[in-house]
Amino acid sequence: MKITHFRLGAMAEQPRDAALCTLVDQLNELVTLAGSPSLSDLRKFSRSSSRELAESTTHDILAGKRKRAPEWPWVFSFVTACRTAAEQTGLDVQPLGDIKAWHHLWRAARDNQPNSVIAPPPSSDEHEEAPTSPSREYLLRVFGRCGIRVLFASDPRNAQDCMRLAVIALLRDWPEDARSWLHRAHDAGHPQAAELLEHPQHRPLAAHLAYQFGRDFQQQRPGHLSMAMFFYRLAGDSGHVEAAYQLGLAHRSRGEPWVAASWFSRAALDGHPAAIAEFADASDQFTHSPWQATENPSHNWLQASDRHEPSPERTATTPDDST
Repeated sequence: MKITHFRLGAMAEQPRDAALCTLVDQLNELVTLAGSPSLSDLRKFSRSSSRELAESTTHDILAGKRKRAPEWPWVFSFVTACRTAAEQTGLDVQPLGDIKAWHHLWRAARDNQPNSVIAPPPSSDEHEEAPTSPSREYLLRVFGRCGIRVLFASDPRNAQDCMRLAVIALLRDWPEDARSWLHRAHDAGHPQAAELLEHPQHRPLAAHLAYQFGRDFQQQRPGHLSMAMFFYRLAGDSGHVEAAYQLGLAHRSRGEPWVAASWFSRAALDGHPAAIAEFADASDQFTHSPWQATENPSHNWLQASDRHEPSPERTATTPDDST
């Protein structure tokens, strides 16, 4: 089962338990940053550590049902298991914090309790303070729902994976986040990372890369049409004509003719020959539909399509909401 993330209620009102509340809140945040592994997964990952994480104990600690801070071996095993879970899904483990910082956090919670036995601090050459970490809400704003799936499935050492994340952030107008992924892609040897690093406003290149990523998903990963549509949408919204045409075909295959016609109209207005034919055919169908009330539906639709095209975050017919 998946872990439910909890916050302490009554305990938070007691000053002497403030450090314990902070520890529990941070443990819950750690699970989120690790990709929200299940209790059973954490138990499995902890078997090679100092203590196996019993699911009932882990649940009670995260729910704030324990009046005392857990023992240090449990915290150490929990943090280690979360790092393993993050590595399994290709997430960067650095935002999860180092062991020494977790020991400081745990000790603060234990210091407020009588008769506590404090474990010695772990030997580590890492920094005393844990690095700041982006919240899940922030990541969703940067990458979107489909994009965060790409993030969780990415290897931060893989040039192509880093470039995909950079393109998503760039085309969603988060240039600083894009730059950090471009640096990683460049260090990993991606041939086009340097050009985008030098010219971060070069949207045509980013749009072309997004189109290619969409084609890769569509051709090499059957069953991932929604992910392909996500990248086509990023490219199409940035003026890539072929991406707009492919998105029209994808929406038509999903039984969404009005949305398909909108994308065909975009590509047609930019001179895409196949899109012109598809749009003309769609317009003819709308003209002869018994429920079509306008006298010039193709003309009206062509004018209205760009005005009323829904944003990728606000409509159930878009690929980002369908996943």
